[in-house]
Amino acid sequence: MIIKELEVQTHTDPLRRAGYEAERQMAHYLKRAYGEDPYKFVLNNLRVERRGEVAQVDHLVVLRFGLLVVESKSVAGQLSVNEQGEWTRWWNRQGRGMPSPVLQGRRQLDLLCALLDDHTTELLDRGLFGLKQRTFTPMRRDVLVAVSDGGRITRKTEVPEVVKADQVPERVQQIIREMQGRLTSFSFSDAEMTRIVAFLRNRHVASRDAHADAPEQAPAHPQPPSIRPSAPRGLAGVVSPPHSLPVAAPALPEPAQTPNCRQCHSDKLSIQYGKYGYYFKCAACDANTPAKPVCPTCSQSARLSKSGAQFTAACAGGHQWRYWTNG
Repeated sequence: MIIKELEVQTHTDPLRRAGYEAERQMAHYLKRAYGEDPYKFVLNNLRVERRGEVAQVDHLVVLRFGLLVVESKSVAGQLSVNEQGEWTRWWNRQGRGMPSPVLQGRRQLDLLCALLDDHTTELLDRGLFGLKQRTFTPMRRDVLVAVSDGGRITRKTEVPEVVKADQVPERVQQIIREMQGRLTSFSFSDAEMTRIVAFLRNRHVASRDAHADAPEQAPAHPQPPSIRPSAPRGLAGVVSPPHSLPVAAPALPEPAQTPNCRQCHSDKLSIQYGKYGYYFKCAACDANTPAKPVCPTCSQSARLSKSGAQFTAACAGGHQWRYWTNG
């Protein structure tokens, strides 16, 4: 399922235009492979910030057992990797050194995982009958470097992370088969995957120069910049507004309705966690009422996550809202 499409970009610089074309090619292959797969989620050109640092991920695939970053590289000629893992780009028999895209992808993935770690209690369920908080530590983390179809790769050492763009889906399937053979492998629940992809989609911040090279001319009478919010269309169809400015994650909306006790209809409730998940405990009659939030935007069922006394609901359509606060 495509959670975040690749934004349309226009570049006058040939190198940046070629880089965008490589990303567009990879996004096409990922959409063909996973566009209708409900258990693999793809976010293209994801940019998130953490403590002043930025992770710019060309393509992120959220799998049942972890995260996979795909770093797209436009290569019109040849790439070579020597025995020391040093990279060289060749054109007209002229070689020029370049940073390792494998290490580049790992750095982006590390920062992305650190951001998820900061929000562990919001995104992951509690295990062992609710007694122990699950963490992202055992999650699998992979990086693939996708070389554009027209490029050639010369390896003097084994670099399993480097593949041609059209081979990425098959390499992903190899990783999945490998993980399926491990009886004790870590895996996300459906609710956890829903919360993770919604969280990452909402944390995306577009770069000011993400869509054009040439600086815009200032108007004669400058006006304050306006931000055009995109209409919610569900996870599979959300596209970032083309010229949005970096902004903080939006505040969660308030609940659309107030739950009541199903026995006495009182609103004197508090959310508690039991054998079958979260439920409301009524202070007036001591009855229990299931906590089953429904999204006010798309009418889909949602799952709850807890942060202190506050409970947040998130649906499969990527919408989140403040559901309840125990008082």
